[in-house]
Amino acid sequence: MSSSRVDIGAQAPSSSSKSLRSNDTASDIRSEASQVDIPQSVENATGAMVERSEAATDPRFRELLSVLETYETIIFDLGDVVIDWDSIHTTSVPEGVSDVRKLVSHPIWRDLEQGFISKDIALTLLSSELQTPYDKLKEILDLSVTSLRVNQTVLALLQVLHQKNKKILCLSNVDMESFELLYKRFDFWKYFDGIYISAFLQYRKPNSDIFEYIISDSSVNVESAVLVDDNSANLEQARKLGLSTVKYSRRSFTHQAAKGGVPKKQNPFTFACENRKELGRSYLNKRLRKFPLCRSFVGDDVELIASADFSKEIFSTAVILHSLSSLPDDVIKAMSREILRHDGKNKLRWCFYRNEVRPLDFPDDLDTTSMILSFLVGNNKIKSDDALTLAEDMIDNRNEDGIIQVYFDDTRPRVDAIVATNVLYFLNQIGLGCRNELGETEDFIFDFLTRDIFLGGTRYYPAPDVFLFFLSRLIVDFPERFNRFLRPLTERLISRVDLTPFALERALRVIAMKNLGIVNRIDFLKLLDSQLEDGGWPMYGLFIAPTSNTYFGSRELCSSFALEAMNLMSWNDKRD
Repeated sequence: MSSSRVDIGAQAPSSSSKSLRSNDTASDIRSEASQVDIPQSVENATGAMVERSEAATDPRFRELLSVLETYETIIFDLGDVVIDWDSIHTTSVPEGVSDVRKLVSHPIWRDLEQGFISKDIALTLLSSELQTPYDKLKEILDLSVTSLRVNQTVLALLQVLHQKNKKILCLSNVDMESFELLYKRFDFWKYFDGIYISAFLQYRKPNSDIFEYIISDSSVNVESAVLVDDNSANLEQARKLGLSTVKYSRRSFTHQAAKGGVPKKQNPFTFACENRKELGRSYLNKRLRKFPLCRSFVGDDVELIASADFSKEIFSTAVILHSLSSLPDDVIKAMSREILRHDGKNKLRWCFYRNEVRPLDFPDDLDTTSMILSFLVGNNKIKSDDALTLAEDMIDNRNEDGIIQVYFDDTRPRVDAIVATNVLYFLNQIGLGCRNELGETEDFIFDFLTRDIFLGGTRYYPAPDVFLFFLSRLIVDFPERFNRFLRPLTERLISRVDLTPFALERALRVIAMKNLGIVNRIDFLKLLDSQLEDGGWPMYGLFIAPTSNTYFGSRELCSSFALEAMNLMSWNDKRD
């Protein structure tokens, strides 16, 4: 391997910090990289202009940039790379350790970083192991958190590499609680195309499995990829798998280009996942071929225990058609044909019920209608122009506060944040999302999210994760229109990892987070464990009738989103 070591500019460490390693002193060796032009300002993903920082004008910064920009994929560590911090703190308690690095280097901390134990349990165990009072450990840890600050040199690198359309990934050993705090506190996440955190993966550096995972999951070509990290063991393992490396410190960096010829490895987890996926597909396709309008059930709780058959509704079928569960063409065709048979008295308008069991005078609703139309337009089964008149009816169907209502019936003045989200999705899909009349509806959804009203569910959807999932579709597919939703949504998804045990909720969290660039392997593994022997997943009540407090759902509904999660989390996926 070839290697070069150069000095870089960085923030001066705090006087209380002892985080520099003795062998990371500055070197006089300079790389022979050519100088690069740094623009006066660079444009970030949201269109805002980022002014050139002092770090970006430093010639040493240019040297590191000239190394990194030769790669297509750059993988960054967080601590002591993107983020600086102080580890040694003086407290009122003299006994015990005062350096947080003694905590984070202990084997118990590794279990915390992999999500196996909570922070409270880790600190309790470390109090015994390190002969340090629990309160002191917590205090010095809190002081280190307070000291966190962005490394301006690396931030400038992220900005320029992002502008150059490089794939930028984050790979870090972090516990869940700390990552939630970091995500809320800092804004550099927008430069990453993928975020891989040990606690969400239940892998950690320097073990090879976490590198194999990110290489496979993010389709990394190791010959054009580099890891920037401060830990020698991490870097050594990365090189064994064919990655080039940059050992980074506040004073210098050392670049080592990997040798060619490293055999490509595939994570053995891939094969187990593929087998489960094929079993799940077989179950779902068999069921939907037999019942193109999927069978649904009604019960008194979300698990639909002792539920009764309620195959009278079409909404579950509409939702399944929106899942990316790799349904074969014949199944999609049969389901679409059944859906089109039930558009009721009004062309291209639907209600929750099948025609033959529709209660007298029960109105069409905007939720079912928007979901079906969105599928039909997205799959070229109807043209957008065919739905424009109906879309105008949707926009006009607002209450006194200007919020889009659930029913095409002013005598039923209902609003629901998920229904409103699904309607906005369809309207944006056909090019009407910028209409001024939709402003109050967007604000209603934004307040529902940011004021945490969603934690109580919506009128027709009781689970918070269902709202977050449908909102994520809107934000991912129409990012410029709904950019203000991105950070608050992502923060709330992070806080809900592994929070509830239901398979469908786990699947929705996995899908939403993956589409936002964060891999949630904890929920994914538990989702796999909940797959039953016949290939399907348990029943789940996705929606509720608020007057009777009864839940509606099906196994097919849960299985379709479990399969979508598997498609997103599986590597080298081959679709039907």
